[in-house]
Amino acid sequence: MRAEESIQDLSLNSRNRSLGFNNGLEDDLGDAPSNQKGLNLGSLLRVARRNALLIAAITLATTGAAALTTLGPPSYKGSFSILVEPINSQARSTDPSAISRDRQNQEDRVDYPTLLQVLRSPELLSKIAGEIQSRYPDVTAGSLQRDLLRNNLVVQRPGTNLLDTAKIIEVTYEGTDPQRVQYILQKLADGFLKFSLEYRKTRIGGGVQFIEDQLPSLQQRVNGLEAEIQALKQRYRIVDPTAEGTTLSNQLQETRAARAAAQRDLAEQQTLYSMLQRQIGLTPEEALAASSLSENPRYQALLTQLKTVEAQIAVKKARFNDESPVILALRDQQKNLERLLNEEAQKNLGETSNVPASSKVLAFQNPTRIELIRQYITAGNTVRQLQVRNQAVSQTEAFLDQRLRQFPAISRQYNDLQQQLEIATRTLNQFLTQRETLRIEAAQKEVPWEVISPPTIARDERGNPQPQPIKSARNVGLGAIAGLVLGFAAALLRDKRKDIFFDDEDIKGALKLPFLGSVPFREGANPVMNPLAGNSDTFSKAFNSLYTNIRFLGSESSVRSLVISSACSGDGKTTVALNLALAAASMGQKVLLVDGNLRAPHLHNLLGLSNSTGLSEIFLGKVSLNEALQRSSLDKNLSILAAGQPSVDSIRALGTSRMQSLSQQMQSEFDLIVYDTPDLSEFSDAKFLAAQADGILMTVGIGRTKRASLTQVMSELNRFHLPVLGLVSNQCAKSVQDSYAQAQRDQQNQEQTTILENLGILRPGLPTSKQ
Repeated sequence: MRAEESIQDLSLNSRNRSLGFNNGLEDDLGDAPSNQKGLNLGSLLRVARRNALLIAAITLATTGAAALTTLGPPSYKGSFSILVEPINSQARSTDPSAISRDRQNQEDRVDYPTLLQVLRSPELLSKIAGEIQSRYPDVTAGSLQRDLLRNNLVVQRPGTNLLDTAKIIEVTYEGTDPQRVQYILQKLADGFLKFSLEYRKTRIGGGVQFIEDQLPSLQQRVNGLEAEIQALKQRYRIVDPTAEGTTLSNQLQETRAARAAAQRDLAEQQTLYSMLQRQIGLTPEEALAASSLSENPRYQALLTQLKTVEAQIAVKKARFNDESPVILALRDQQKNLERLLNEEAQKNLGETSNVPASSKVLAFQNPTRIELIRQYITAGNTVRQLQVRNQAVSQTEAFLDQRLRQFPAISRQYNDLQQQLEIATRTLNQFLTQRETLRIEAAQKEVPWEVISPPTIARDERGNPQPQPIKSARNVGLGAIAGLVLGFAAALLRDKRKDIFFDDEDIKGALKLPFLGSVPFREGANPVMNPLAGNSDTFSKAFNSLYTNIRFLGSESSVRSLVISSACSGDGKTTVALNLALAAASMGQKVLLVDGNLRAPHLHNLLGLSNSTGLSEIFLGKVSLNEALQRSSLDKNLSILAAGQPSVDSIRALGTSRMQSLSQQMQSEFDLIVYDTPDLSEFSDAKFLAAQADGILMTVGIGRTKRASLTQVMSELNRFHLPVLGLVSNQCAKSVQDSYAQAQRDQQNQEQTTILENLGILRPGLPTSKQ
């Protein structure tokens, strides 16, 4: 994880220095499949060219097999046709099944796909084969099934669409014996007709039995719903919910109107009662008692006598004193009259009420007050009467309102039950009607289907069976076409299993990255170009062209440093790095070739240089850059920085600031820096170096690099945002691998001796191994 974080951190600096060669590796990887959505004829032609022998072999095999099928005994073919339903409405009306059925929805009653499956079923074919075996014992249900698979037996409905599809079933059979063909066709026709009759009987019998099984539950359902409706009507005392709902609503409106009128009258009478009570100043009982005393003659006579005696006493007192016998006699008479008056008042009051005697009650009531008392008593009685009426009307209103609130639920329950009863009753009636209909159909003995074309085989003018024409040319042509298709599919599968790049065009189609050059194969030759050959040598010309393409790749600035790497080992990245650096040096550029493969350095073996001091020793602080540099004898502008002695600390230093500082120092002293690195699929060294360079040049070995490995490496570079300048193909990947192995052996020998390290001289001549 720390290594990946370091790569991502360093890649940010690299992106600031990138030249726009890889503006988004997502586009390179994501758009590549979109380029192949269409038919890539060039790719298909290359596949065919590489696998020509395989395609030719498969094509010849299938063509020969098709030719062999045309040889053999002659074949005879026969057929018959069956009409499975009436062809018009008049014929349909006379169909036995339509006697008691509704004539509506009679069209397209037959499910032809299902019917064809039944006619081809092993069960039906087994019954027909049993009839055929009396004459041809080898005919079985299995043989007929095989004939169906081989199209020797065809059961179909003629036509291609709804407009031209007939209402018939056509049966064809093909074989080498005309009599056998005729006999099998006849038995097939008899078997299909027999099936139609048995199927109708079975269908009708099953339908009747189904109806018989359903009738008891349906009848019970109807009876149960009727009982529920009756109980609902009795519980709520309703007959017609719709009519009674309207009646309840009208009654409630009338009751509310009556209550409003009673409340209005009660308010008026209460106002009158209060006003009269204030005027009279008596309670209703006192007013009634006072009115009664005022209308009692004896009481009034005694009251008159008492007033007369009191008047006499007042007159006599002017002449006599209180002790005078006259005064005393009048006093006694006054007392007697008052006693009689009180007795009469108590007697009268006791008859009317328990109102105690008082001055207001015993006072004389004139006719006006008596009339007011009468109105007062009448108003009180009216108020009590209206109160009782208002209470009764309110109770009636509450009852009607509660009943009306309950009525929607009752009505809904009633309507639901009524709807269920209607459905159940209709279903019951339909089942009863259908049962009678099926019983009528069951009594029919006529075969439902009709053979409109009897079983016959093709015959000539003399009536002899005519064999089928042999389509040898057609069969051979179809075999050849099938062979080409199969051969091409095998070729595609073969290429896919190899998972390699076969040529430059495969590389260009795999990734949408600049294709910068192709290294040609150089059998048995030195893998190092001759800088003096120019473009006369194909090998040298390829690297001169590669450097030129890289030089003018960027539009803003030229490439100052690049990493040469590959997806897999042995793809020739060291060969490309060495010769690319040599090509740039031959054009006057001051070039530094860095062996960044600190795990298995190889570059010094190709150039015959010492590996005792190099990049590892710089990281360890043992030597400086200038002390570690070695001058190449191939070109004066080419300097070499070997890998040095491998160590863990030096490999870790590739992702540190020491490498960044060293990279800046090298770029300040050289025009171009070329890094040779390990492959990207196994190690991350090249990713650390790429973070310090302008980009990566991916080497793809023709016939060696795996497509899956390259795709995985590109995805990782995209994830780390490392720029990729482009691709270069290597035609000599195999020879490079052999050279790489030899170089490793040479390195082991070199490490065992110290002669060249002490002398510091180059090996005489150039190495013969290839990388």
